[in-house]
Amino acid sequence: CASVSCMPTITTFDARVAARTRAAAQILSTKELLALYESHGGLKEDLELIQKHGQKAEALSHARSGNKSVGESATLSVLTAFADLQKEYAAVMAVVQAVRFDIQTAGGKPDVVSALEHILKNEAPVVYRSEPSTDGEAKPKKRAVASSSQEALRAEIHKDAVALLALTAASAALKKRGVTAARLEVLRDAAKALSSQLSDRTTKKGAGKAATDSLKAAVAAQKEVWSACYRIFYAAAQQDARIHKLLKDTIGKK
Repeated sequence: CASVSCMPTITTFDARVAARTRAAAQILSTKELLALYESHGGLKEDLELIQKHGQKAEALSHARSGNKSVGESATLSVLTAFADLQKEYAAVMAVVQAVRFDIQTAGGKPDVVSALEHILKNEAPVVYRSEPSTDGEAKPKKRAVASSSQEALRAEIHKDAVALLALTAASAALKKRGVTAARLEVLRDAAKALSSQLSDRTTKKGAGKAATDSLKAAVAAQKEVWSACYRIFYAAAQQDARIHKLLKDTIGKK
């Protein structure tokens, strides 16, 4: 088929993109094939562009594959560390709630009880979520809820660990129930260390998206030149079996 519409849509690097690159390179490097292509109105610059975009797409594809495996490993490591941090935080806060009761019933200082209540309160940044209207209004209602993002929760855990360490008036009661200063220091340090890991993960995800976008752009750029010159390739292929074979490889299996 000599029509551009017969060609399948390609959005990433695959065998057809590689075949286009290979065809352009082969014609460029073979004097008589280049002369035949040019005799039908083709330009050497067409082939150079097809080859350049194809080589860029291939390089980006290899880079993305490598980054993906590293990124997946890093993501698993971060998620595991975050899950462990949340588990320990939940255990510590369960003790804090019990200690608040201990101090309150024992007639402890009100400011210590108040400080513990403040720590128990979730102060993660507030975000607004839309909810369907229940009173017939067209516009959905927005409800303020505490952010459940990993960074917001990590920051809350770190803040609470620091606050508990500073609240020395409750240290003895906490220690009695198994939450020692050393344990709180480990929680604090783990939350602090996770900050850089979450930031690094976000950066890698951004880099991965940028690589994917660049790959798609390179494939699209190659396709644009290839589509514009396809009839010239097709005409040359009718006169030389080598170009015909190269062209056939670019179509791929349907």
